[in-house]
Amino acid sequence: MSYDFHLICEEDPRKERFAYAAGEFENKFTYEKAKDSQDLILSLAGEALGLITEPVLVPQNELRRLFGDDVATQLGGQGWVSDVNIPLDKEVAESVRAFLMIAVIGTKGVLIDPQTQQVINADWGS
Repeated sequence: MSYDFHLICEEDPRKERFAYAAGEFENKFTYEKAKDSQDLILSLAGEALGLITEPVLVPQNELRRLFGDDVATQLGGQGWVSDVNIPLDKEVAESVRAFLMIAVIGTKGVLIDPQTQQVINADWGS
């Protein structure tokens, strides 16, 4: 079983947000480009945990169609969308989820469970 998330940010998270999240975890999380792509491999203490796809800039009307009015309104415009795949167990998925939630805390960004389309960090505020 794999675990997945949609990460939607107001700016490309590779610019600053991933570095911020890694710093909050004392740089135990690292990320590097996957071979021959712009996707990122997220690792914890040297163990690969998951794949974060290259963010794609999506216009607000498409965000609304894909993720609903609440997400489109929260972002207030276009958003950078990445899919996150964690092929390991639930414990690993929880670690990746914590990293991603820290990456969007204090921003308009959201983390979505693609199976339920539920915003995971809805109560965290921006």
